[in-house]
Amino acid sequence: MFGYVIPDKPNMFMKDYSLYRAYYCGLCKAIGERCGEAMRFLTNYDVTFLSLLVRGARGDKANIKSEGCILAPLKKKPVLKSDALLERIVDVNTLLAHYKCVDDVNDDRSFSKKFIDGAVIKRHYRRAEKRESELAALMERYFKEQSALEKANESSVDRVAHPFGVILKETVRSLSGESYTDSLGELSYHLGRFVYILDAIDDVESDFKKKEYNPFLVGYHYESREKFDCDRGEEIKFILYSTYNAIKDSYSNVKMISNEGVVTNVLWYGLKSRIDEILGRKCKCKKTRI
Repeated sequence: MFGYVIPDKPNMFMKDYSLYRAYYCGLCKAIGERCGEAMRFLTNYDVTFLSLLVRGARGDKANIKSEGCILAPLKKKPVLKSDALLERIVDVNTLLAHYKCVDDVNDDRSFSKKFIDGAVIKRHYRRAEKRESELAALMERYFKEQSALEKANESSVDRVAHPFGVILKETVRSLSGESYTDSLGELSYHLGRFVYILDAIDDVESDFKKKEYNPFLVGYHYESREKFDCDRGEEIKFILYSTYNAIKDSYSNVKMISNEGVVTNVLWYGLKSRIDEILGRKCKCKKTRI
């Protein structure tokens, strides 16, 4: 995942923010315990949200303790203690991190990502692959499908975003167990698509400069970000809000046993803030009246 699924702190109750931080710090510590300290740099907001969503839907009790941190050992703060579910989420995080590095290497032959994957992530990926063999096989299948579409210069953003939607949906299905519902699956699928689409829009200029694939650049003569925003702004707005509304509609039918305040903040306000950031770029090519 890409770091877009984050809370909107100004619209968040302090109790919910404290809970979110406990889940974030708990994920970080669990990664260190399961994979070693070097892997803690993989702690991210998106998988923190995944942890909140799945545990909230399952209703599993969260064991939160006040503990110090490796960065601030003398200052105690709430931390979610590791359990069987969090260990599985750490493995999912490792699998996703590996495929993100593979994707970056395929896109721009990134030596740094290739080194990080080979030197740090790969051995932990192999262990996670054995423990989560079905999920690992599914991720491999759909990441390959996505890569094939990108190499074929697919122009349909819906088609190329579909594989990541399926990956997130099936990941949530596996982690949720008997608590899984169709509405939870639809929410996860549309959230996966949203992340892929938002990342593509965000990377338009850098992808153009690096001559990398981007579905919004296929068949489009790119000149500048300002002109791109003017030419395709309404289309992008429609795509983002359609996906955002699909997420909200699905979520309205999901029963959250716990963590509802945090999850609602992220899905209603956090995602909306990401859209506003993308659409907030000023257009300098307005047409004037004749």
